[in-house]
Amino acid sequence: MADVALELGNTYFSYRYDSARFYLNRSLDLAQAMEDTKRLNAAAVRLGHLDAKAGHFMEAYSTLSSLVDTTALSDEGKIDYLYAWYDFSRDLESNAVALEGLPLPDRVSIGRRILSLAPEDSEAWQIVTINRLLDENRLDDADAAAARLAVSVAPDDRRYALYAYILSEISWRRGDEDEQLKWLVKSAESDVMNAVTDYASLTIIAQMMTGRDMDRAFRYMRVAQDDAIFYNGMLRPWQISQSFSIIQRAYEDTQRSTTRLAALAAALLLALLVTLFVAFRLLTRRSRKLARMQKELQESNLQLEQRNRELRGLNQEISEAGRIKEVYIGRVLDMMSENVNKMQAYDNHVRLALKQGKTDQLLKELSISTRTDDELQTFYRTFDTTFLALYPNFIEDFNALLREEARVYPKKDELLCTELRIFALILLGIEDSVRIASLLHYSVSTIYNYKVKVKNGALGDRDSFEEQVKILGNSY
Repeated sequence: MADVALELGNTYFSYRYDSARFYLNRSLDLAQAMEDTKRLNAAAVRLGHLDAKAGHFMEAYSTLSSLVDTTALSDEGKIDYLYAWYDFSRDLESNAVALEGLPLPDRVSIGRRILSLAPEDSEAWQIVTINRLLDENRLDDADAAAARLAVSVAPDDRRYALYAYILSEISWRRGDEDEQLKWLVKSAESDVMNAVTDYASLTIIAQMMTGRDMDRAFRYMRVAQDDAIFYNGMLRPWQISQSFSIIQRAYEDTQRSTTRLAALAAALLLALLVTLFVAFRLLTRRSRKLARMQKELQESNLQLEQRNRELRGLNQEISEAGRIKEVYIGRVLDMMSENVNKMQAYDNHVRLALKQGKTDQLLKELSISTRTDDELQTFYRTFDTTFLALYPNFIEDFNALLREEARVYPKKDELLCTELRIFALILLGIEDSVRIASLLHYSVSTIYNYKVKVKNGALGDRDSFEEQVKILGNSY
């Protein structure tokens, strides 16, 4: 049973830390109960090696130091024992945050002992040799040795992922980013094929993709973090969390750029609104002047003909001005709606990305953001105020076209409601439901339903209701 538990622990070694530790502890307990020193040593060495690879350095140190009877180790057991200490030293040295309170074993001395005991064709001997060559910066020799390892196994072999990762590290030291990425991809593919969840390859790929394809980088980082959390070790999630500083800087740069663009757009929109307001005031005054002139023209037939010619000229100007007014209103509404769309899309994108990365700080910043809703409400208020300044009697005149029970009124805190905004746009000449849906941020089916509901309450012919609404604009 101790051997079965040990085998299960080895099976879970790179897949699930908790399960691997459970079975290795079970093997350890059974070996102790049997007073079988050989099996106890095998389970203790493997348990210490597991804790070291998972970043639980204190537990690994305690197990390897106190539970292993080194006097009873076979030659093969000594190699496994030394290789566990070798990985412990290498991983502890590369994670200085865990050094406090723990002595750092001499990896070079341990490596020499492994080389003196292990056969030259063993994986331990070859890995230690490659690391020694890398320490001496003999990259060509290290590359040749790692390449021999890689071709000695198939890509669906669990060892292939490690060998490909070593080749990617050699490429990184040479400054060959394309070659590094190629071997990292091979390593990641092998990890996927073998259901390995404790890996480094995909995390590094995500870091390399950050400057090229942010969406793909987020997806890879999310998968790597999900696997690291599933594995439940200590080291890998901590390493992955360090990568989010790059994402945070990219986010802050994008946010500053977006803020500048939003400020510029707001300034331009404000200038356009002021210009339109002035134009509306001028048109109103001109309309009043025209009414006075029409009254005076009735006093004389001779003057009437002359005044009629003047009136036709003024009417032509007003018609042209009205057309320009509608075009400007449409453009301003398009610009304001587009601004809301951009801000909404940006918020959604960043919020989704940060949720997937599970970065609490950035998620908090986005979760309290109400910019999209605020911009949309500002858009509605601006439209309502501008429209009612042009057509102050619109609500009353519009409801005069409906049966009393079907009349539409805004709520207490609104200037216009959705139904009134839809037909206000129709009065301005914007009749296409797709464009209305885009401007008001509703679906086309929602706009259609609102139209049908209102027209069903028309006093006259419902099919000509929209034309009657457009005629209302001629009374202002």
